[in-house]
Amino acid sequence: MTTHRICPMCETGRLTPITFTDSFTYKGMSIQVDALHGMLCENCGADPILTEQILLNQEKIADAKRAALGMFTGDQIRQIRERLKLSQKDCAVLLGGGANAFSKYERGEVIQSDAMDALLFLIDKFPFTLDALRHRHNIPTSTRSLDEIWQKSAATPSDKRYANVI
Repeated sequence: MTTHRICPMCETGRLTPITFTDSFTYKGMSIQVDALHGMLCENCGADPILTEQILLNQEKIADAKRAALGMFTGDQIRQIRERLKLSQKDCAVLLGGGANAFSKYERGEVIQSDAMDALLFLIDKFPFTLDALRHRHNIPTSTRSLDEIWQKSAATPSDKRYANVI
């Protein structure tokens, strides 16, 4: 049995899920975010956004801000971390940012700093640098050879954002 949500405004109409596009200004840039989630009342036309939709929208908005700044998105951060076989806790220890930082970056709750984004770029392109970070924190280094690590990093797709830097 499907439960229908009732409109909080008119208290009689049923709410239907919708997607919409919104635009806003962030750090002087105009940003458009597509496929945001909301609801629409069939009776009064109210368009509330439910709590679970706010969380989904928050991640999309954070990623749009990151894209405008040329930074990694939450999914890209998660992919880098997983490709390097690091937990969120490992990343926090090696790169900083606090105990829950990477969970928040990946969920779009917090946008990483420019410095953190640069560190993520470096460990993604040059994974052997993780050994230097491990050494800094007195953590045993990788059991893989540097040649093996280097070959794996060379196999990752190039990042056009930094093509002129290297």
